[in-house]
Amino acid sequence: MSEVIRFDSVSFIRNDKTILHDVNFSLTEGNSLVIVGRNGAGKTTLINLLFGYLWPSSGKVSAFGETYGETPMAPLQNKMGIVQPGHQETLLQRLTCFEMVLTGVIGTLGLYKEPSSEQKIITSKLLDSIGLSEKFDQPYHTLSSGEKMKVLLLRAFGDGKELLILDEPTAALDVTARVDFGHTLSQLKQKSPKLTRILITHRIEEVPEDFNQVLLLKEGKVLAFGEKDAVFTDSNLSNLYDLDLTVSKKKGQYFLTVQS
Repeated sequence: MSEVIRFDSVSFIRNDKTILHDVNFSLTEGNSLVIVGRNGAGKTTLINLLFGYLWPSSGKVSAFGETYGETPMAPLQNKMGIVQPGHQETLLQRLTCFEMVLTGVIGTLGLYKEPSSEQKIITSKLLDSIGLSEKFDQPYHTLSSGEKMKVLLLRAFGDGKELLILDEPTAALDVTARVDFGHTLSQLKQKSPKLTRILITHRIEEVPEDFNQVLLLKEGKVLAFGEKDAVFTDSNLSNLYDLDLTVSKKKGQYFLTVQS
């Protein structure tokens, strides 16, 4: 399968502080990666480098076989959808539910011209696919927290993106809304098997069952990378959180217990 992402010895320094140090990993088409780390580990910086919001201090970032700095960024970014709740809500919260998803289909941060009939049809089908068609004209800011995250997810997916990036999308959701969001994320994957996904979180209980790879990030360094069962070990997670932990697994979900 084709390679979608590659980080080769990537470091990022800001104000003489190293945020990321010698990060190496790659992800092939159709795989789903969870990046887990404590607050301040460098998770969001890594994603901002991937999307081209930031530039590495050293090393190389590649996407879809193209190395950043050697090719125009816009065509690469057009293949990516990103969910960053706080930032996007501030820019777009005055739109309706339909208009929010429509901006993702069009690929803009606002509605500056009349969309085509085809773009409207695609948007309507996306809303209908996850049971939000009845929210069509409802202002985005009046939706529940769970509904808002599903709308942002559809907006990021847009007209069939190849890479979906989710930066702590469930951090503000209750358990019910978190589970519902996970189901919606799985629905999109089932309809688009080649879709590659990256999810950022700091809690392993939020890792969806259908994500197959994990990268543990600690203080800007890759602590472990690989398949879930190989990475989610007592030793790795105790190291990550600086606690004496035991990992358990039930129905595809992972849980942590602090050893007494």
